[in-house]
Amino acid sequence: MPASTTLLTNLGTVITNGPNAATTAKSNAQAGPIEDYPGMLQSVQLNLQEAKDKLGGIGGTGGLIGLTDATDAANLALLQNILLSLS
Repeated sequence: MPASTTLLTNLGTVITNGPNAATTAKSNAQAGPIEDYPGMLQSVQLNLQEAKDKLGGIGGTGGLIGLTDATDAANLALLQNILLSLS
């Protein structure tokens, strides 16, 4: 099932919205791990951007997709679909 929007766009919206009070309390609870929720979201966003760059190359040229031979059609299609989800 295709995403309604893209992964990076959706994550950007989560970052912009910020965590609500309940999420902040849960991430800071003494009983569990204390996490930097906003920082972790920004880290995930950076990781997704890096994946996009590695798949399609900087500026959308080259990358893993550019290196994947057309005879490797199944893998090429999967990589292209992953990049499309990130674009």
